[in-house]
Amino acid sequence: ASEWFQNTTTHLESIWDKGSNELYVPLYTYHMPYAYSQEKIDQYTEYPMGIGFGRGLINESGNWEGIYGMTFKDSHGIYQYMVGYGWIPMWDIGKNSDWKYGVGVTAFIMSRQDIMNYIPFPGVLPVASISYKNISLQAAYVPGGQNVGNVLFSWAKITLP
Repeated sequence: ASEWFQNTTTHLESIWDKGSNELYVPLYTYHMPYAYSQEKIDQYTEYPMGIGFGRGLINESGNWEGIYGMTFKDSHGIYQYMVGYGWIPMWDIGKNSDWKYGVGVTAFIMSRQDIMNYIPFPGVLPVASISYKNISLQAAYVPGGQNVGNVLFSWAKITLP
């Protein structure tokens, strides 16, 4: 276990050292209409004001990897906090290498007022990305049931010079 921890720590340090600065801007929280009544959706915050910062890079396999921290308003309009790691295999769209798409995963630790009163908890979610040069539109799907989860959360990721 200690070797795995050491390898993971070394890998994350490498991303931090070699990666570029990235700005995260939360854009939209879409509550799936089959899981929520319109009355419930109307009560929720769909524009999750917030911001994030990270370090990311395109690795030797051509895939994006990054570490990040982000805060934004949850569906109830209360700030939540998260730190995490993301990995997204990336492919060119057509013959133009400026445009790319990918589907990957993010593992994170999150803290929310409505879940354990801000006691941090872990999570893993699927992530999709479409990118043009240094700007990416990304989204994660939060699975769930009736009136819980079933949310598509989107944000912009801007790789800074």
